Amino acid sequence: MAPSALVTGSTGFIGGKLCLRLLADGWRVHSIVREDSDIADLPDHPRFSLHRHDGTTEALVVIMQAIRPDMVFHLASLFLADHRPEQVEPLIRSNLLFSTQLLEAMVAAEIRPLVNTGTVWQHYEGEGYRPVNLYAATKQAFQDVLAFYTDAKGVSAITLKLFDTYGAGDKRRKLIRILGDAARSGEVLDMSPGDQIVDLSHIDDVVDAFLVAAGRVMASPAGANEQYLVPGERCSVRELVAMVGEAAGKLLPVNFGGRPYRTREVMEPVVPRPQDRLPGWAPRRSLRSSLPDLIEA
Repeated sequence: MAPSALVTGSTGFIGGKLCLRLLADGWRVHSIVREDSDIADLPDHPRFSLHRHDGTTEALVVIMQAIRPDMVFHLASLFLADHRPEQVEPLIRSNLLFSTQLLEAMVAAEIRPLVNTGTVWQHYEGEGYRPVNLYAATKQAFQDVLAFYTDAKGVSAITLKLFDTYGAGDKRRKLIRILGDAARSGEVLDMSPGDQIVDLSHIDDVVDAFLVAAGRVMASPAGANEQYLVPGERCSVRELVAMVGEAAGKLLPVNFGGRPYRTREVMEPVVPRPQDRLPGWAPRRSLRSSLPDLIEA
């Protein structure tokens, strides 16, 4: 029988691409979504099943016991670069409460392997732990909860800490898309001075990392708890603007210095050490060769 996976965050860019890859590789895929989630872009496939969650721990336990997946991929989260007071509760519910409920349901259903998703924004200025924002702090808080479930409850986990991602079909307002829009419209784009370094990973490389991590954690002993960074290619924002302009065949209408750097701007992401890299994985896609198709799309 084909292996089965539960994927949270399937309505997001990375989670959706992971679901498609798992289906292409022959997996049976289950997805948990909120009752009000937009599911228009989810796969229409005989091996894909959708489960709506009402927000309670009890309902999540029932879902997990019914499907009993071989593997759990946890990508669901709420990302906010800066939060307002009324957004504190949604951040906690999405990034800490639901994530803890997921672990509790795994224990109740005797499901062990988990690939969790973290962020390099847990490492402001390259430090071991210094959150850039509240979003990053909630990610670290869940890893602290996860440490209990691996140590006391036998869950085995790998956390993949992601840098910036890009790829075809990305609807997020990320920098490459914003620059592509500027190339098409010709409208002047006010930007920061542009000296900050970005680390960009192609979505196919990121999905590869999730599958490599899944194979590793499924073969690991109960209670394993590892974390790895998933880096791509590095360049300055100024260099990225030049590359996008080259791919578009025109000079982009960018006004560097038209706005200040953000508060707590990440000027250079944490640099992975050899032990921070996921064994058996390395990025294979080139940013420069990928940009023409992305800009055209």
